[in-house]
Amino acid sequence: MAGNANGRPVAVALLGAGYISDFHYDALKVLPTVEVKAVCDLNRRLAEQFAQAKGIPHVYADLDEMLAQEQLDVVHILTPPHIHFKTGSQVLAAGVDAFIEKPLCHRVVDCQELRRQADANGRIIGVSHNFLYFPVYEKLVADVRSGRLGRIDQIDIVWNKELGQLKGGPYGAWMLQTPKNILFEVAPHSFVHLMHLIGQPDSLTVEVNDRVELPRGLEFYRRWEIHGWKGNTSIRLRFSFVSGYPEHYIHIRGTNGVAQVDFERNTYTLQEHTPYMLDVDRFLNVVTPARDSALQATRTLRDFVLSKMKLSKVGGPFPYSIARTVESFYSSRGQALDERVSPELGEAAVALAEWVARETHLPEPAAEPVAISQPVTSPAPPSTVLVIGGTGFIGRALVRKLRQDGHGVRLLNRDPNSCPADLRALGVELSKGDFTNPESVAAALDGIEYVYHLARGYGKTWPEFLKYDVEPTQKLAELCAERGVKRFFYASSIAIYYAGRSAGTITEATPAHAGVLRTAPYARSKAENERRLLELHQKTGFPVVIFRPGIVLGKGGDPAHWGIAAWPYGSVCRLWGDGNNKLPIVLVDDVADAMVKALTVPGIEGESYNLTSTPCITANEYLDLFEQQAGLKLKRVPVPSWKEYGEALAKWGIKRIGRDPNAAFPSYADCEGRGFAATFDASKAEQQLGWSPVKDRETLIREGIQVPVAEFYGQD
Repeated sequence: MAGNANGRPVAVALLGAGYISDFHYDALKVLPTVEVKAVCDLNRRLAEQFAQAKGIPHVYADLDEMLAQEQLDVVHILTPPHIHFKTGSQVLAAGVDAFIEKPLCHRVVDCQELRRQADANGRIIGVSHNFLYFPVYEKLVADVRSGRLGRIDQIDIVWNKELGQLKGGPYGAWMLQTPKNILFEVAPHSFVHLMHLIGQPDSLTVEVNDRVELPRGLEFYRRWEIHGWKGNTSIRLRFSFVSGYPEHYIHIRGTNGVAQVDFERNTYTLQEHTPYMLDVDRFLNVVTPARDSALQATRTLRDFVLSKMKLSKVGGPFPYSIARTVESFYSSRGQALDERVSPELGEAAVALAEWVARETHLPEPAAEPVAISQPVTSPAPPSTVLVIGGTGFIGRALVRKLRQDGHGVRLLNRDPNSCPADLRALGVELSKGDFTNPESVAAALDGIEYVYHLARGYGKTWPEFLKYDVEPTQKLAELCAERGVKRFFYASSIAIYYAGRSAGTITEATPAHAGVLRTAPYARSKAENERRLLELHQKTGFPVVIFRPGIVLGKGGDPAHWGIAAWPYGSVCRLWGDGNNKLPIVLVDDVADAMVKALTVPGIEGESYNLTSTPCITANEYLDLFEQQAGLKLKRVPVPSWKEYGEALAKWGIKRIGRDPNAAFPSYADCEGRGFAATFDASKAEQQLGWSPVKDRETLIREGIQVPVAEFYGQD
């Protein structure tokens, strides 16, 4: 792959440091003539985090500044669709090529104008559609274009995948601002396949269904059915964004055969007649695709394992397709682009999206959606309590309890527009910020006497937890000390303990377990935060109080709780052991009650409290009740500790071969302790805080299992 004409490496910058930027960076770093020089994001801290993790030398929060300071050849535009045109125009005007994450723009007129600007400036535009370079898709294209499938009778393109943002936000995301925006954010994956395979349809009809209401007065439709014709070819595109088994495939029926690309499983199957009699033909058309699928699945798993061991550059099919997309753009920059990265195909996908949007006959939204005003339940006094992490599961219960008791509450929130309506109705004050940003915390502390820190910092590895959880927590505490905060409450976790059979009874005096902390970065960060906060208390009298909630259940919680079992999928739960130990559960409202009671109890600075109720429900009993309430059957897999440990050893071995610096040798204590054979003692909280958690089994079942399951599945 050639670099610049002068022999200088191709200088590249990334505009946007979100989810997709990881894939683009990984694709770029393997190209020998490309050098990533800078990353730019409006959220400078996010850009700095990304740059530090990837070793990118320069960071910017302003695109014009980056274009002026850096001598760039290409900018990857990885922003939301509605600013592709603006940023693309800036890049082209600076004499730099643009590689734009789909869609090209969110309006056809903008696509056309951007292409005109590229021609006028002698620059190149490429578009990254993430599923066009799957090898299995390329096989389908080859069979369609060669005529192997015959004349195409039907084409079905299906995208059935849960959209996680519908449950947890951020609700300020562009794709949620109007129901039609999803057609330009997610649907282009499928629209570009249709345009690439057969071109623009002759006619279309659209049905939308399953309307849901979101915060800020927004609405979303979770099911879309698009039917059309191209000559005599029947077209169907289906989108479902609800929870369920994921499907993403293209199915084509031709006069000579039937073919299907399954993107979720990375397989391509073809059924066509053989020279043999009917029954033999049918037999071969069962076993041959099954054999091919098995071989393809084996290769996919092999590539994944080898990539983890750093023995292959071919990882998962999705990053591999993006890597090939990026490589295609750079290998053809000086000549005609491959049609799959061309702006012409990108514009065609947007034109189809606009056509579908018109056929929905949905009303056009207001220019700026606003939150629906909610009646405040009671006048709020001036804010004296700051809650960090107040929109989370425990945080929402805490805020409700604080307001119920008459406290004025301020929330530190990354996106105040995404604050749930039920919290707004309580009359809380919203302050934009993030606890990892000391400036925003400082601004939120004016007039504050008490601080609850329930937020969890970003991280997967220990260095990440250290940088984005432990160090910000320490700075937060120091800032609170400077401001004279009367009491600082920190939400830790019982995850710091070894809770296996030999643990006996766990009290607040039970130390964190070294083996658990070695292998679980989350638990290690909680323990390290506790240590630093208590050290600050011992040295300066910092008024910290620590809570260690157990398995917290209740309204607003996800029934697939990882304290109960491991949930690799929503329908599959791997029990910690045999699932017959009684668990340290507690209702979320009781946790909130303990936290609020601690506001007024004197002399508890420097203390910590386990928050659990009387153990009376096992994991198997929980799952039985889950199934009964939801009306479904879960795949329940008991996993003995030795097996869990063996799997952990195997994963560790693969990471070690791949020289993963964060690979920690597994701890048997960690594996065995997840089954909660130990007993937790929360009597200290009951005695010192006057706390009375619900202990009645029937109430725990109703409020901790039946209510949240019914809520999760939309049952009345």
